[in-house]
Amino acid sequence: MLVLVSGIYCSNTNSDSSRSHAYNKPNTPPVYEFDSSFNGEKAKLINDFFKNRYNSGQFSGAVLFYDSGKYFANSYGYANGKLHTKLSPKMNFQIASVSKTLTAYAVLSLIDQKKLNYNTLVYKILDGFPYMQITVAQLLSHKSGIPNYMYFADKYCKTKYKHLTNKEVLWMLKRYRPKLDFKPESRYKYSNTNYVLLALIVEELSQVPFDRYMKDSVFNVIGMNDSYVFTPKMALNNEDVQGHNGPYSIFPYNYQNGTMGDKGVYTTVFDMLKFDQALRTNLLISPKTLDNACTPHTPCRPTKDYYGYGWRIRYYDNHDTIIYHNGWWQGYKAYFVRWKNKDKCIIVFANTIRGGFIQQTDLMKLMEGIKPKAVTAGKASED
Repeated sequence: MLVLVSGIYCSNTNSDSSRSHAYNKPNTPPVYEFDSSFNGEKAKLINDFFKNRYNSGQFSGAVLFYDSGKYFANSYGYANGKLHTKLSPKMNFQIASVSKTLTAYAVLSLIDQKKLNYNTLVYKILDGFPYMQITVAQLLSHKSGIPNYMYFADKYCKTKYKHLTNKEVLWMLKRYRPKLDFKPESRYKYSNTNYVLLALIVEELSQVPFDRYMKDSVFNVIGMNDSYVFTPKMALNNEDVQGHNGPYSIFPYNYQNGTMGDKGVYTTVFDMLKFDQALRTNLLISPKTLDNACTPHTPCRPTKDYYGYGWRIRYYDNHDTIIYHNGWWQGYKAYFVRWKNKDKCIIVFANTIRGGFIQQTDLMKLMEGIKPKAVTAGKASED
């Protein structure tokens, strides 16, 4: 068995007495118990779905489906295709942009500690930051207009034989001052630069490296004992689970592997379930702050999605509200899907680009037996 503490979900329906103390840092991590006696019929459907994808060359990875204290977990394929090492659900995967949910979590905890404010101007924290009007909230919600470093770094970075760092991204912004894509706050555009800057803000306020802050102040507090942030000092080819672009072909070195905050978290499906439960029990952040993070701050057109603070939000015609994030990078794909007011989540980590992306509605059908349709806000009532 893995100890389930069920409690406050990503909503604002709880009493004031819970709000006053539930998000304080505990002396020791919670103890989690999750029961593997998942519904047998449903477990078979899930297993058959991923087994069939694996057999057709469309999936390699680990999955975990969780519902009200019970879970199903399994893995399919190789951790390292060259070495033919088998995958296990207990292995660490790079979760790419799903890392943003944890970066936002760290930032929001600093806001709850009154060390930061949504409207804090970034230039007041990061010395020399050239865009004077941009706020922390605009970074969190991708409304800053700052272009994606993954594109301008190719132009400005002269040494691609070593890992790019967050500080070097900031230096490029200060040195070359790339033009903003739009006036801050005027609209949404997803940019990894926003979360690189948020990681630097965490470093500046805490005066410790971002990877160490996440380990000491987030992972250890939650009990995510098998999680860490990849740093430029690490050797990517030492990771047990490698990203693949074919059955046995491992993705080559990429100098942008070194940035963090926007990506870089390595974790297991079980540790991400602990993160889900930490959110539901308001560990480190308050119910009000979590509700704000899970509230739409901007539509993500042309889709029906919305973006909060570190989370995408999607409403369905069956009245489910899904709080989620996906990610992909260098042969890794990750899906973290949470029901807002139900004790359910789906965690899928893949280590191959083959097979394309799995549709969220297909995952939801495996969990609930129906395939709902996404709708715009206001057309689906909350549970």
